[in-house]
Amino acid sequence: MRTDIAVIGAGIMGTSAALSLAEQGAGVVVLEAGEIGEGASSRPGGFVVPHFSVGSPAEVRERIGDDADRTLQLAGGSAQAVFDRIRTLGIDCDASQTGWYHPAHSAGAFARVRAIAEQWTALGFPGELLDAAETEIRTGARGYAGSWYAPTGGTLHPLRYCRGLADAAIARGARIHEQSAALAIERRAGRYLIRTSKGELIAEKVVVCTNGLASELVPPMTASIVPLRVWQCATEPLPASWRAHLFQRGECLSDTRRNLFTYRFDADGRLITGALDAAGVSGERAGRAMARRLARELRLPGVPRIEYLWWGDSSLSATRLPATLVVDGGVLSATACNARGIALSTVVGEAVGRYALGGERPPVTVLGDAARSTARLQSRLSRFYPHFAPLLDWLDTRRSHA
Repeated sequence: MRTDIAVIGAGIMGTSAALSLAEQGAGVVVLEAGEIGEGASSRPGGFVVPHFSVGSPAEVRERIGDDADRTLQLAGGSAQAVFDRIRTLGIDCDASQTGWYHPAHSAGAFARVRAIAEQWTALGFPGELLDAAETEIRTGARGYAGSWYAPTGGTLHPLRYCRGLADAAIARGARIHEQSAALAIERRAGRYLIRTSKGELIAEKVVVCTNGLASELVPPMTASIVPLRVWQCATEPLPASWRAHLFQRGECLSDTRRNLFTYRFDADGRLITGALDAAGVSGERAGRAMARRLARELRLPGVPRIEYLWWGDSSLSATRLPATLVVDGGVLSATACNARGIALSTVVGEAVGRYALGGERPPVTVLGDAARSTARLQSRLSRFYPHFAPLLDWLDTRRSHA
């Protein structure tokens, strides 16, 4: 088969890239080793966040220089872009754009949140700073020093969203082949030959959207990524009396603790939260710990029963910023997750699609050797970090009160 652009990976980034390319009239073929959304795109908690997981706009400017403003505009508008896409395409994915809360676990953390929020507001993105009392009223969670509310954020069902993007791409002429693993990419007569498990595909350019799963295809990209396994759980639907003081409209929350606490409800009233995988901790033990934490943090009358428990591997770039890598001029790979995969993967997918078709440089950083060496060290430590995170949070809180 021949095509203009080959996209490898039919997750959120890959389907977003394919849709963007098809809308621009390009011939596009997507190769997916499994099924649409089978990897990380079907595993998140469903939080749509218009914000980097690490770093303020000022820090981003300091770290990446000339591309900073384009990167900041991309990230700051990412959640709005997701919900605009959903509304325009009519995707049925339990989408609720009712905001994301970022509460601070200590006075020091709230000072950092305030500074970051003010910088995003100065860039033109809406937000609201809340004191401790208002944070408790809105979120139902006590003990926070304050919070930042971003109204463009929200929640959705990630797999349905991914499949909706795929359906829209197919409707516009893209071809998606599942169970068709890309095994190798070869340069041939100015084009690229992609060997698959079922045949060969020849393309003018190739966009690799597999994040941490591209080891044989784009080794430098894979070497720059820190894989981080995350457990997620969903409780049984909670009685209305249990959730009367909690979110009611589809809002979501992720706080500032290193031992991160998150929560949202799905459309059926299930509580969803997550936790980092830690060395020596089984999935069952992680599930019990998440259920107890939900009960404690949200002041539930009892510990909820976990109905679903699953895990996924998050791909973190060493810098925690979206990153791109150009190989041989015509192969482009990108990673964007960093715990913000739904929003950033959508807009980065569109950006790499524009690059592949028209040469418009993506507004995300290009990887270097230093990032790869840092990633190796972070990978070795990642499963031990969760054991120390609660202690680091406690010390941060003590310093704030000193």
